[in-house]
Amino acid sequence: MQLPDWLKEEEQYTPDKDRDYFISRSFLRIAGLLARYDGGPPALPAGLLPSPAAALLFLLLLLLLCVTSRQPYFLHSAAALLLVLLALHDGRLIRQLLFPALAAAFFSLLVLLPAIYFTANPLTLLLPYKTFLTVLASGIFARLYPWNVITAAISWFHVPQSVIFILDTALRYIYLLGNLSRDALTALKLRSVGHNPQKSRALAGILGNLFLKSQDMALEMHQAMQCRGFTGTYPHSHRMPWRPADIALLLLAGGLLFIYLRLEMLL
Repeated sequence: MQLPDWLKEEEQYTPDKDRDYFISRSFLRIAGLLARYDGGPPALPAGLLPSPAAALLFLLLLLLLCVTSRQPYFLHSAAALLLVLLALHDGRLIRQLLFPALAAAFFSLLVLLPAIYFTANPLTLLLPYKTFLTVLASGIFARLYPWNVITAAISWFHVPQSVIFILDTALRYIYLLGNLSRDALTALKLRSVGHNPQKSRALAGILGNLFLKSQDMALEMHQAMQCRGFTGTYPHSHRMPWRPADIALLLLAGGLLFIYLRLEMLL
């Protein structure tokens, strides 16, 4: 059997040069956000970590003291404590924790520039510092414990179950939809051969698929709740007993409170 001549010819296909920076950047951004949900190796061994409920109480106390403090010396003490906790992480996580805190402090400084220029109140300069400390403390706490453990710790403080249910469900579906968007971007990148001048259509298609998928997931969840006789209560099955490390955390909280009261009484 003789093959036709056109079938014997070698095809030279050279696709046009195109930039897929948008796809790659979106993919890396989503992958980085999902990595925070997945977590990683803990900064401290499980035996040295305090219970999530005690850590949450300590975080709330630290935030309250930092916000209400009028002495930079107490803020220096809180910053030293946070830097010690930050040093327990590796370099990549340190960068991930420092960047949002520095960005929030810089934005706070930009907002306060008129007040700094027109007033001579030295306490105004402490607000960016406080912003940095509060964002950094919240980031370290969120890094030490998974999100489902944090929602379980919130239930210890008699927060309404509907609030915990909404928060837990929102975080879970953000993670699921993030995985879907990452897979869609991977498929788009693998199928992007040649020049594509209309990248907005590809983005619109991904967003449309995510919207339809979210509707299907919401309907399936509603039907599953009806089949299981959901009555509006959301009891958490996690039990978090107090740990020996909570004693050290209690002593640390007492030391910070003593420094705060001692410095504020000197005013």
